[in-house]
Amino acid sequence: MKILHLSTEGLPDWRIEKSALTALNKGHEVVFAGSKSPFIYNRNTFSKIYEVIWTAKARYGFPYYWHMVKKQIYQIIKEVLPDIVHAHNIFSAKMMLEFDIPFVYDDHEFWSRHSQLLLEMDKLNEIQAEKVSLNETIRGVRRRVKRKIINRHVNRLWAKWERELVSSVPTITVSNEIANKLRVIGNSNKIFVVHNFPMKFEVGGLGNPRQHDQLSSVYAGSDGHNKKKYPSRNIDGLTDIFTNNNVGDLTIIGWNGEFSEKIKYTGFLDRNDMYEVMSNNSIGLIPFKKHWSHEYINPNKAYEYAHAGLLVMCTNSFKEIKSVLKEHCVTFDDYEEMKEELLYFKNNMDELYYKRINLFEYARNNLIWELNEKQILEAYKIC
Repeated sequence: MKILHLSTEGLPDWRIEKSALTALNKGHEVVFAGSKSPFIYNRNTFSKIYEVIWTAKARYGFPYYWHMVKKQIYQIIKEVLPDIVHAHNIFSAKMMLEFDIPFVYDDHEFWSRHSQLLLEMDKLNEIQAEKVSLNETIRGVRRRVKRKIINRHVNRLWAKWERELVSSVPTITVSNEIANKLRVIGNSNKIFVVHNFPMKFEVGGLGNPRQHDQLSSVYAGSDGHNKKKYPSRNIDGLTDIFTNNNVGDLTIIGWNGEFSEKIKYTGFLDRNDMYEVMSNNSIGLIPFKKHWSHEYINPNKAYEYAHAGLLVMCTNSFKEIKSVLKEHCVTFDDYEEMKEELLYFKNNMDELYYKRINLFEYARNNLIWELNEKQILEAYKIC
């Protein structure tokens, strides 16, 4: 069987690649079509890679630009002749409704809720603009109004597309919380959950957690490179907790910053180096301040932390993380409570090590991609 993975994003994208490896390991051929990436991709997972030029106006559903993308995808399908298309995210899945080819919709985001988040960001930007309105140019006002109109448009459009997709094709998503909502939205039982766990080969060589003499924590994220400030990922004041209190050191993976006595940054790391840096610490933090969207967010860093031998600490609004990790997850309500938890473990390193060992063993037995991949294959069967 030949499977075309279609995306609006480019490679590398580890969730797309893991799905492709699932099929490849079963003897199927996998092909990729998506946007050009600024990063070098040198893995040989896909037999061929095609570029699709997606534009913002196409993603907003404007007919001319949508048709231009459709023409590109038509030519790719004509050449590849796939048996199944694995459509990643809502835009490529909506596009596949216009072709007579079996496909599954892989919902990396909960798009109707994601569009609500964009509306919230728009309101926050409007409030900020009002504070500096005396210095705002006419061009700035026009840009803000245009963005507001677009966000309202996509809020309605993406919610409509989501209902259409989940009610008509098998849908794969990243958490049970999202799946339960999609089953109601689409009046469908063809919803499959595939958590973003690591693959066995990624973590099989990781040794048992090492006991550390002093407390050190890690935060992994790309926030430092993200131009958009999502309210769901608010970590304002995180570094102050470590700078101003005796709660150990903090390593921030994924972005660059100014080193200090207690804070260091690694910049971007490949996955092997990421796991190595993580394993040199004792606690993995998911410290986003409480937000309504956390009910539907399932950060894969929680499971990477677990396999690296860290205790996972997260804000208690992350319902899915708590459900998956069970008693192996320590939660906090706010930064003051997080500080108290860090102080406790700083003074109880033996207990912390015991918890790390337990979570590490739990991860090795339960938090592995291959334990979920049958859901992907089942979606392929019924599409």
